[in-house]
Amino acid sequence: MTLDEAIAELTRLISAASPGSVVRVTRVSGEEASIRAYAPAADEGAVKEATHDLTFQLLTGEGLDVQVLVYDIATSLPPDE
Repeated sequence: MTLDEAIAELTRLISAASPGSVVRVTRVSGEEASIRAYAPAADEGAVKEATHDLTFQLLTGEGLDVQVLVYDIATSLPPDE
């Protein structure tokens, strides 16, 4: 899986777990990125649960380090793209 494919799949999982979330992606290198999900506080656990297994699989099986960080959208507004 490529980094772009991993980001797309994680973004899809985040959106499914929290339809009202806003996602921001920062690519660090060809193998590393961080995904910041701004979601309602009630959805934080669902987002973490939905993305945990894939991020672990990407790191151990694909050599891709993609971190998913979840913020409460009520207290941390997403930056402009």
